[in-house]
Amino acid sequence: MTPPAIPFPYVVLLTILEPLAALNGALIAHFTPAAYLNYFTPFPTTLQRTFNTTYQPLASQVAACYLLFTFNEAVVLRLTDDVRVWKGIVLGILICDLGHLWATYEALQAGLGGGFWSLGGWRFEDWVNTGMILGPGLVRILFLLEVGFRKTTGLSGGRGRRLKGR
Repeated sequence: MTPPAIPFPYVVLLTILEPLAALNGALIAHFTPAAYLNYFTPFPTTLQRTFNTTYQPLASQVAACYLLFTFNEAVVLRLTDDVRVWKGIVLGILICDLGHLWATYEALQAGLGGGFWSLGGWRFEDWVNTGMILGPGLVRILFLLEVGFRKTTGLSGGRGRRLKGR
């Protein structure tokens, strides 16, 4: 029950692509936590080479959060035509994106001689990780600003009322 004012690209990203990416992240974090750490840590550590199993509950908690994102986007968004619910979920994930971006900043600051802004020292994984935060994060901001939304007479455009009809 997608709200009719929401453009199709947002629907594809938010209800198909992102849930798949979040599910993938959950599986990696839970089943291969050493690989997960490698994706987010810019320098090799003993922890990555020989993962200490006492950290498994922490990796499983991260996986559980990713499963929550998967469920919210793949299921909850499909259950409602209320754009306020869509915006609430998107805003919540954007807040989480900011936390991920801060953690990436901290990891790159600690792991690179020149810090976060030493782009020449970034690994492929660092570029992918940061791109997977910034790209969808920008799309979430555009969504919250209703960029590309259809403006139909009599509809709120998502500013507090449920959208009916096309």
